[in-house]
Amino acid sequence: MLCAVETSFDETGIALCDSAGLMRASLLSSQVELHAPYGGCVPELAARTHLSDLPQLWRHIEPELTSQIRHIGVTSGPGLPGCLLAGVNFCRGLAAHYGLPLYGLNHLQGHIFSPFMGNGSEPGDSLADIPFPHVALLVSGGHTELFLVRGVDDIELLGQTQDDAVGELLDKVSAMLGLGYPGGARLEKLAREHPGMTELADYEGEFELPVPMRSRKYGYNFSYSGLKTAVRNQIHERIGKVQLGSNWQASLVAALFSSVVESLWFKLERAVEEHQVSLITASGGVAINGFIRAAFADRAAKLGVNLRVPHPRHCLDNAEMMAWLLKLKLEAGIPPVEFDARSNWVPGEPGWNE
Repeated sequence: MLCAVETSFDETGIALCDSAGLMRASLLSSQVELHAPYGGCVPELAARTHLSDLPQLWRHIEPELTSQIRHIGVTSGPGLPGCLLAGVNFCRGLAAHYGLPLYGLNHLQGHIFSPFMGNGSEPGDSLADIPFPHVALLVSGGHTELFLVRGVDDIELLGQTQDDAVGELLDKVSAMLGLGYPGGARLEKLAREHPGMTELADYEGEFELPVPMRSRKYGYNFSYSGLKTAVRNQIHERIGKVQLGSNWQASLVAALFSSVVESLWFKLERAVEEHQVSLITASGGVAINGFIRAAFADRAAKLGVNLRVPHPRHCLDNAEMMAWLLKLKLEAGIPPVEFDARSNWVPGEPGWNE
């Protein structure tokens, strides 16, 4: 039995899975409602909440299961320092108490391999069944990165955002429109009210927003601060104006999603062509978005490549994907090493897996 703990941001999670990858226990305490009044995650409040939630969650796991644990893993980065330390110190106590090996796990790496998980009642792919190499896109509130994945610990960082992450962009636009936090789901609901927006994010409407970094000269990097400014300018132009019969907010958000999809796919398609892969994945909190999932599936089919995305419940932060990552590391024969909490820790950067 494997145990993993996740506390990198605002979700407290503990998951146990067996050697086949079946989840035997999964507990999650979300802090979304706690932070909503502040318009975003408050680091100190999040860390204190992890400290109080972890022991409570642990007490809900049946002793029969905890007695079978043979390896423990904990998200040790990247993330908010206080939040990471809450999980790391808790697991160090568990490892010492039970006399078990402890693995420090990379949160982003957990997302990268989450598309290969089962749905909880099914085991998912074994390491031998995962196609390598493949291209992995990670899109979340704090990260937008593109990777070439050759193995569990053999990951090359192709490109990343130079400013805002996609999820951060969506949260900020949601705040501009007074929709609240978190913004992704609220914006998607609003965009679906616009008749000129198809499921594949093909937009027809009054707004023309830029598609950022859509040129090979930018490599595989992303940028969304300019798109954010363009949206803000459009909002400011319409504040105070009466537009009877015009749902301009829905139209603007639909145009935003269309631009985001186009910018992400441009990099993905280029990576497929240059690295000659037959599989792409998309993971992270933003990958739960229906427009992105549908548009990517359609475009991947036309390009002749396979697309894997996680089950929606595995897109957001969770401990199950960390337990799954621990399972893959054990299958690959990767031993535990000494580690500390690392707030900045992106796979593919120099020394990331040392």
